[in-house]
Order: sequence, then structure tokens, then C-alpha cells
Amino acid sequence: MKIKIAAAAPELFPGRPGQNMTNVLAAISRARDDGAALLVLPAGLPEDMNRGALERQAGKMAVYPLTRPSLPREELLHHHELDVLCCSDNSPATAMSRYENEELAAAASHENMAVVAMACPMGGDGGKIYTGQCIIAQNGNILCSEDGYVSARVSIPSREAKAPSSRLADDQSTTPWVPLPEMLPRILRLQSDALARRMLATGDTQLTLTVGRDASSLLALAACVQAVDRLKLSRRNIHADLTGNRAGRIGAALGITPSRGAGMEVDATDLTARAILGAKPEHYAVNATIPRSVASLVVRHWANTCGDMTLSVPIRSIVMDDAEPWVLRDFLLYFTMLYDMPKWALARLLDDTFRASYKDRDIQQALDLFFDNYRRPQPCDCPAVYPLESRITL
Repeated sequence: MKIKIAAAAPELFPGRPGQNMTNVLAAISRARDDGAALLVLPAGLPEDMNRGALERQAGKMAVYPLTRPSLPREELLHHHELDVLCCSDNSPATAMSRYENEELAAAASHENMAVVAMACPMGGDGGKIYTGQCIIAQNGNILCSEDGYVSARVSIPSREAKAPSSRLADDQSTTPWVPLPEMLPRILRLQSDALARRMLATGDTQLTLTVGRDASSLLALAACVQAVDRLKLSRRNIHADLTGNRAGRIGAALGITPSRGAGMEVDATDLTARAILGAKPEHYAVNATIPRSVASLVVRHWANTCGDMTLSVPIRSIVMDDAEPWVLRDFLLYFTMLYDMPKWALARLLDDTFRASYKDRDIQQALDLFFDNYRRPQPCDCPAVYPLESRITL
């Protein structure tokens, strides 16, 4: 059975019941006009709004949590008997949690064989609640994720069907920090959005960085390119110190300036380098919360979807050559930061998980490097795009 569902997170302002009422009524009307059978709104709507008028506007359309109770975040993964999981999150969705909202929705839809609809508010300065994040997911895939409003036609799954089995599910059991493929573009988008906002705030129109033979510097370059494109600036405003012939070919294909210049310095240091290699970013570190293995996946996706062979070939070549066992290091990093596991337990877990796919020498080298050098990363100037560091408090 196919139905239309919607999620809305309209602008709300404390102390302005008339404006709030107008905005919520408009969201309900839009969902009804779209033919939605149900609508999810954020929890915690102001109490001074006219609930009766809102319910009359909804008519026969179910509105969570207005006419029906919705699920809190912590219960999304534990409702195997429900076909549609409606989550009205009342905690503001910020840059720290936007990626986690999508990750949670995708995981819940995959585990429960259900459709997931989420509506999360976004906190603003001065107590304002601005337009928030809305997500619809099914079968582990994000169907739509936008600010303000989304709607989608979905197929309600059969309870008799079996959960799909795929290599992706097996891979995620060994690399739980790695996102679903559909979510990789979102990481780059959040990076470039954050960088563009920083440029607007500082007034900088020029970016400068070093691009070497590693995935993280390519990811920083991709974020710079999308940021200047978003601001409708020339790519010549990106000044890159390009190391090696392949980096030079990438720079030529992108149309950037192949030399360092004045402007905002962008540091390519990633989370793995900060925690295990002891790197300390000196400038705005656009990759600082992203593990190296995830950076490689995002860059590979960028290469596969750019539609330009002169660009994708050298990118893939650099990523393939950046073949150190980053997965092993990020595995240790994930379980240390999330669970604070002791060394003996980490060593046994790493060996049990990767014995069949990695040489004993690689496993031992990863353990030695990690135990000799790991330090919990110190705060730095960076966007919180992929906040593995925050998960220890969840």
C-alpha cells in the first residue's frame, strides 16, 4: 500500500502566538494540499496556540504529536511492530546533530523495516526557533532531508517480509561509524555550507590550502569548491598549493589557482590525524571531525558523481594510493571514544573482527601506533559535521 507522508518544522518565535499559529496552520494546509495521510510536526509546540483550530485544519489527516502521540528519539530503534515511525524531536537540531538525525532515521528504517518520518526544530539566537530539519527514510535510505518541509510517497512494508540482507549490512557491523552510501553527499554539503557561512561572517572571498596525496586534502578541496560555488564566486578565488602531477591535473580540471595566496587558510587535518597522528590544526579545519576512512568514501563518491573523467580519474588514483589501514585505526578510535574500552579489549576486538581480511602485521602495527600515540582530540576551529567526539555523551 502506498501513502503520502509529510514532515514540517515551521518557524516559531517565543512570545508571538499569532505568527506561530499562522506558520503551523500553513504547514498543515500544505501537507493536506499534498494529499498527505499523516504529518509530523516538532514536539513542544507553544502552549498558547489554538489546538482546536489546528485539529480542525488537519481534518482527517493524522498530525503527530498534535492528534496522535509520536516517538522520542531514543525509542526509534525498538518498534518492530510499527509500519511508520513518527518522531517529533523537541531538542533543537543544530550543526552538531544534523548528520546524526539522518543516521538515526536511516538505521531505524532499516532495522524496523519501517518508514521513518522526523521533524526537528532548530534553535537560533535570542531564543528564536528557526525553520528546522525534516527527514523521511525507508529501507535504510534517506528519501528526503530538507529544512522546513518534506513529503514523499512511500510503500508501507509487509510484516511478513524479511529484512533485506546485503553486504552493506555486514560491512556496517565491522565499520559502525561509516555512513550509508546515500548519506555521503550530505557530509560534503554540511562541510561546504559551514565554510560558506564562515566566509560570509569574516568577509573573506579568497581561500588558500595545500592539496597533497591524501583523501583528506582532496575532501577539503571539494568543500572549498562547493563553498565558492554556493556563494557564486569564481573558483580562481581558491589558491591551492598542489603537490604532485595528479593534484595539478585536479586543479586544472576544477579551474582553481595553482599557488598559495592571501585569504582564509583552510586546514585539511581530519579526526584520525588529530587523535592518532598528533596533528594540531592551526587554521579553520574543515575535516576535523571526520575520520580518514569516511573522508576517503566521501571523496570517492565525489569522483564517481562529478561527471568529468579528467577530474574523477586522478581523484580515484590518489584515494587508491592512500591505502594505509585507516579502517583499523578508525575502528580503534571509534570504540575508544564511544566506549572508552581498555587496551586488552580493543586488541581482542580488532583481531576478532579483521583477522580474516587483514594481515597479522597490519593489525599489530595499527595497535602499536594507536596505543603509543592516541590522545583525545582537543577542541579546534572546525565545523561539527561528523561529531564522533560527541557520541561518548549520548
